[in-house]
Formats: sequence, structure tokens, C-alpha cells
Amino acid sequence: MAFIYTVGEKEELIIESFGKYVKTITAAGLKVKLPWPFQTIAKRVSTEIYQSRDDLRTKTKDDIFVTIPIKMHLQVFDSKKYHYNSNNPDEQVQSRITAAMKQLTSKMDFAELYQARELLSEQVREKVGKEIEDLYGVKIVDVIVDEPQAPAEIQTAYNNVKASEREATAKLNNAEAEKKSAILRAEGRKEELRLDGEGVAEQRSAIFKNYAEQFNKLSAQGLTEEMAQQTILLAMANDTLRDAAKNGNVIITTSNSSDILSQIQTLGKTLAKPLAKPANDGVKPNNKGTSEAKP
Repeated sequence: MAFIYTVGEKEELIIESFGKYVKTITAAGLKVKLPWPFQTIAKRVSTEIYQSRDDLRTKTKDDIFVTIPIKMHLQVFDSKKYHYNSNNPDEQVQSRITAAMKQLTSKMDFAELYQARELLSEQVREKVGKEIEDLYGVKIVDVIVDEPQAPAEIQTAYNNVKASEREATAKLNNAEAEKKSAILRAEGRKEELRLDGEGVAEQRSAIFKNYAEQFNKLSAQGLTEEMAQQTILLAMANDTLRDAAKNGNVIITTSNSSDILSQIQTLGKTLAKPLAKPANDGVKPNNKGTSEAKP
């Protein structure tokens, strides 16, 4: 007489006939079994990812006994191996993973364990992953290594060391930032001086050009070169004092401003006098374009 059975999602069935393995049913759904040949369901195997955990007690390279909490995410992918190769495959898988983890952590210092947790997970899978698959039909999906737990005094000492490292790093970062800031300030000052120098040079060029024009005008008005130079020098001295004191600054100089002003006024009176007309000594031009003296 036929009977009906089901296979669930994420589940596989081991079928036997008189204690001998026949097949693995992997497809989910409703199934019908005929009375002959005689077959029975020997095992229902879940293929869902399941978690196993352990608190690994181990000794580090620097002789510190620590406890490392481990979470193992595992998944059956070969139900036949999982069912027939071991009476307790889950225990065997966990034992091999913890043994590999103990071997790896014994080569590390206590401080290294905090930085190497992800690396340990990868190394465990590389070391025993293929072996566990071949023996038990179980795949290591992930190994999560939690924070190592050590005696309180060791933990305190480690935290103090990490705090000192963070403080040293912060000081180094601040020093680097200050160095960069100083370099930027120096470069900015250099650029400022360059631009200031170019501005001063252009200003001087314009001043000298203006003074040259004034010198030519003074000479054209009849002043001697010496008087024109004196006028320009007095004007430059007066301009310098005026520019320096225009913001209310106190100026100490060996020049006598009253004397400079007096000299400028004297030169001004000289410039105000009309130019003398040259005498013709009684010479009168004739109609022929030549000059002749009066009798």
C-alpha cells in the first residue's frame, strides 16, 4: 500500500532499504512512496544555516590565559556525509574549529588578538574548512571571534597601553597639523612680501616718472637744474612725512618740517616771478630778413 510523505524547504531526506543507503531526496514538496521496494526514511537533515558557539580557553604567545568567545555559522550541504561519517558531526566540527583557533592564537601576543579577529576567522576557514567539508559534509559559513577576555589586571594594563598609544598618536597628529599650518603661513607671508615688493616697485616707478615730469616742467619755467632738484627733494621729503603721519602716527625725524616748509615757500615765490625777456641790444630786423643796429 502506497503512503504519502513531505519534504520541507531547507530539508533533505536520507532514504535506506534494510539499513543500506539508497538515496537523498533534496526536492521539497509532497511525495508518494510505493510499498515495494521496501524503503524507509532514515534521517531528516536540515540544510538551514545554524549557529554553534564555544568559549575558547587558550594561552597567548606572551603567556596570558584568555577566554575567546567564538560563534560558528555552519550549513550542511552533503546530507549523506553528515549522517554516516560521524555519530555526532556537530560536536566533531566544533572541536576541529576550536583546535585550529587555539593553534593560531597561541602564536599571537595578547595585544594582537584585538587587531587579528577578522584575520583569525579567515585563517580558520582556510585551515580546516576543506577538511570539514570532506569529512562531515558541513560548510563553514563564518567564524565570528569576539573580544578576548583576560584577567582584570591584564585588561587594565592593556587599556592603559592603548590609551597611551592614542595620546601619542594625537600629539603626533597635532604636531603634523601645526607643521603644515606653519608652512602655509610662511608660504603666504612669502607671497605677501613678493606682491608687496612688486607693488612698492610699481609705486616707486610711478613716483619717479611723476618727479621726472615735474623736473622738466620746472626747468622749462627757468629754474636751474640745482634749483629744480632741490624743489623735487623738498617735495619728496614733505610727501614722506605726510604719508607716514596720515594715520595719526608719531614720527621722529632729524628733518625740520618748519624749515622744509619755509624752503618750499621761498621756492614758490621764485617760481611765481615772471621769466626775464632776453635783451635785443637795439638790433632791429630789416625787410631783408637781416638785423641792423640803430645809428
